[in-house]
Amino acid sequence: MAPAKHLLHLFQRNAVASGWSYPHLSKGGSLIRRRCNDARLSGVVFASSAASKVSSPSSSATTMTNYFDILGVEQSFLQSPSELKAKYKSLMSKFHPDRHHALASAASPSSNNNEEEVRSQMATMATDVTRAYSVLEDPLSRSLHLLELGGEAISESDRSIVNNNLLMKIVMVREEVDNASTDEELRPILQSCREEQDEICEKLAVSFRKERMEDAKYLTAELQYWKRVEETIIEKMQSVD
Repeated sequence: MAPAKHLLHLFQRNAVASGWSYPHLSKGGSLIRRRCNDARLSGVVFASSAASKVSSPSSSATTMTNYFDILGVEQSFLQSPSELKAKYKSLMSKFHPDRHHALASAASPSSNNNEEEVRSQMATMATDVTRAYSVLEDPLSRSLHLLELGGEAISESDRSIVNNNLLMKIVMVREEVDNASTDEELRPILQSCREEQDEICEKLAVSFRKERMEDAKYLTAELQYWKRVEETIIEKMQSVD
């Protein structure tokens, strides 16, 4: 198979594995450039696990919610995992079922409906806190949230958000994953993938701190691609065990 056609074949196969759609495939190396443009468009539609996290909580579905405010932490990409967890546990302890009855009784001992109302309110608050923690503990969803708060949310119209070099690199890594058949072969690829993500996160911290939102958008899209590769590697490692 000619190099261009072979590369195109790899790109198409890996794109389908990533959930990308190519309704009008044709032959020839010249198609790679067009498919890279299609991949850019598909690449900004983030995995459901990340996108579903960055959504408005039940208590304020029509307004932009700041999850940093909910947890009471600084609005920054750099976050301490231990601090986030401590904030989460502290807030959730206030919404424990045993506290519901005590608060309702103290507020109005004679009201039959008061306890149910307090339970409902605290359950909503607990849901919001849980969602906030889920968003902020993960670098990808945290970055997406920061972009949204800054009015720079990534959308399907961002066709040129990633370049061809990144797409080709992702295709080649996925080919390595496809060719690997043992845990020993997959682990170095997984380690390399995580190192790529660590490097991107370092750059994201700088971009957000300096308010370079366009750079942050590109890096967030890049992080998404590597995150998906990591998920694919882990899935295969589980299947070969």
